[in-house]
Amino acid sequence: MSQELILHFTTREDAQQSVRILKKSGSSARLTVETTLSSMEMAFGSIDSFRAFLGSLSHEDGGDEDALGIASEIIRLEEEAFSRIISAIKADGGSYLMAAYEKADSLSDEELASLTQDARRVLEYVRDGYVEEKDDRLHLIREVDPGSHMVAVPIPLLLFPEKQALEEAGLRGERVVSSETLFLVQPGIDVIFCSDPTVLIDSIQAMNPEEESFVAFLEQFFLLLTLADEIVSLIQEGAATLLEITQNISAKTVSIDEEAYPLRFDVSQEMVQQLVDALRSAGRITGKDGRLKVR
Repeated sequence: MSQELILHFTTREDAQQSVRILKKSGSSARLTVETTLSSMEMAFGSIDSFRAFLGSLSHEDGGDEDALGIASEIIRLEEEAFSRIISAIKADGGSYLMAAYEKADSLSDEELASLTQDARRVLEYVRDGYVEEKDDRLHLIREVDPGSHMVAVPIPLLLFPEKQALEEAGLRGERVVSSETLFLVQPGIDVIFCSDPTVLIDSIQAMNPEEESFVAFLEQFFLLLTLADEIVSLIQEGAATLLEITQNISAKTVSIDEEAYPLRFDVSQEMVQQLVDALRSAGRITGKDGRLKVR
């Protein structure tokens, strides 16, 4: 499995703080920004129009049935949310939504996600002219039947209808293009020589890196650390050149956990060179190629 010594963050602040944490630990680190565009074909229309259109579709296999089922569920959830939010606004100005800001620490992840989603929906209702905010309260300014509420459904869930078929159903299609920005933090290979790996890893995890990149970072970290230790062992045993280290390191396995398979490093001389340079910079070994020694 190929992994990278790179951490992904969704906010610049978390990424910058992670760079500071890494540098404080003695590691080099750099921050880069990666922005990509993605697109999704979406259908827009009223709840009633979508229900009528879905009722007119036929499906030929289980995959079609699953897709149409998901589309129906999206419409049902949006209708329920619309009725719930409008009722709350009529009752007390939608005060329950303030919990997402005032009581965030006491809410479960599920509760917070639900309130945040409702807050986003309110912004759409304001944009559509149903609701306005005034005197720190939400006010309903136009009565709308739930069936007339406008929603969006991914076109693949509608079995990729033709543009004309959508228009005849009172729906419109658009290809919505959105951007995604990731903040990438790349530690130097010298990160494995930090004085307290546990503290470093806990501190980085507290900055909320994307989970997949964090797991990959951990695996790469410990593989590099183990490989560096094996290089030092080979030098202690008399290997004095990069070629000798590269040839000998694949001749044995390394056990790091009784329940896990042992490791066998089949690495290039370039990889060995990088770690030898890092070990030399960290003061663990001395000498040039051909005269490598452990301090």
